[in-house]
Amino acid sequence: IFVFFSVLPDPKILDISCGTGELLKRWSGKADLTGIDMAEKMLVEARKKLPQKVKLIRADVHKLPFRKESFDYVLSTEAFHHYYKQKQALEEMSRVTKRDGKIIIVDINFFFRFIHFLFEKIEPGCVRVNSREEMKTLFTQVGLTNIVQKRIFLFAVMTIGIKNATSLKAP
Repeated sequence: IFVFFSVLPDPKILDISCGTGELLKRWSGKADLTGIDMAEKMLVEARKKLPQKVKLIRADVHKLPFRKESFDYVLSTEAFHHYYKQKQALEEMSRVTKRDGKIIIVDINFFFRFIHFLFEKIEPGCVRVNSREEMKTLFTQVGLTNIVQKRIFLFAVMTIGIKNATSLKAP
């Protein structure tokens, strides 16, 4: 994930469902960082390990409390399968991403739909595990372009899309 942030000096990064802040910790001092999570106890743990200048906010991905085009990079790692309205969540992510900014989602992927189905039944809070094709379709539906996917762990796929002028929806 980190190689995608090296292009801009002091990029503005939003980590959605940041949990205890491990990803933010790795970028501390190298970017303008904001993390959101629904769980207050996760944010309390994140605050213990992060500098004060890292902004931590309790918020829902489905209704982000930020202005349009606020961030260069918006990312979510291993949480997308918990979002109850995935297209709406991705639309919100796109809304707060600057033009030419990137949305990066890393989420679980077990190769076979049947295993996804089983995981959805046993994982607390799991709503939907997407196939690579389904994730690419979601990115396309919200107008993201230059979509790239890569398996980065045995059971995770990273999907990256760019918000550019041609991907902006008409008002």
